[in-house]
This record gives sequence, structure tokens and C-alpha cells, in this order.
Amino acid sequence: MKNIPIHASIEGQARVVDTDWLAIMATLKERGLEQEELVTVYAQLSSYLRVTTRGLTLSMIPASTVIEGLTREVKHCANDYAGML
Repeated sequence: MKNIPIHASIEGQARVVDTDWLAIMATLKERGLEQEELVTVYAQLSSYLRVTTRGLTLSMIPASTVIEGLTREVKHCANDYAGML
């Protein structure tokens, strides 16, 4: 899983925050999502679907959108492929 830019909001609120996958993944892990569920959420986001889980609504930001201070370089986590073997 590479780091992707994401719009995130808390369910029931109009405020949207621009963040990235690594930050959201850490939050979802704290909220009890297992690795398989994280992979599913990531795949849905990568398909430009809006995902609602654990009180958050998430959507991927199109690559053509420029956001000040948001990193767009590919980063891999050492544990990304551990569950796939």
C-alpha cells in the first residue's frame, strides 16, 4: 500500500480534513480494524469510492488536485506485504 492523499471527515460533521493514508491507517488500527479490513478500505479508496468506517468518511483526493504541504511521494511500510504472504 502506498501513501495516498485522502479527504476525511467525522460522520455527521461538515468539516473535511486533508490527510494521507498512513495517518488514517494508524487511526483505523487504533479503532480496531484488522489488516484484511485495512486492505479492503485501501482498495476501495484507490478505486475512488467513498468509504465510511469506524465513524469516519474517507475519499481519495484526485492526483490532479494540489494541496499545500501534502506529500505525494510513494512510501511503503515494512508491514504492508506481511499479511499477503
